Amino acid sequence: MTEGFDIPILLGIQENLRSDPLSAFFEGVSFFGEKGWFWIVIIIFMFVFKKTRGLSIVAAVSVAATSIIGVIMKNSVQRIRPSFYTDAITVVGMRSDSFSFPSGHTLMSFACAFIFLRYDKRIGIPAVIFASLIGFSRIYLGEHYPSDVIVGVLLALAVSSIVWVIFEAIAKKSSRTEEVNAVY
Repeated sequence: MTEGFDIPILLGIQENLRSDPLSAFFEGVSFFGEKGWFWIVIIIFMFVFKKTRGLSIVAAVSVAATSIIGVIMKNSVQRIRPSFYTDAITVVGMRSDSFSFPSGHTLMSFACAFIFLRYDKRIGIPAVIFASLIGFSRIYLGEHYPSDVIVGVLLALAVSSIVWVIFEAIAKKSSRTEEVNAVY
């Protein structure tokens, strides 16, 4: 696929950037992206409050849609993880044996973060920064090729944009209906 591009980057990180403190940090960061639990907890918390209930629904749909697409892509492409491709790549922590492409951690993180960014930059920018750390952690730990993460970001951007536009259209139609009903 793109191993000629990906492997040198992974080896460069492994040989020049890895350290015990950074490895511990990125293992912790990666944990927050595991199965999207962190983002799901935020979405549930936001749903409790009326002011952010609509946002939580949009974010939930974005995360769910990207998750479904990600699983379909993983099972269709069946790209093996970098450490199975070459013994030169070592994994920090537990080695996953599921397929690599695209990065699920990255997909779910950016699917939520991009929705937050469209809603309000004050919460969106920190969310995108944290999602970026999660995505990079997957490369740093040797679990994903850089292209897995890049495609995860781009796919999450596309899906979250479509979800946002659909919900925006629904909201506009709903407000017009309310205006018409108020007149009669």
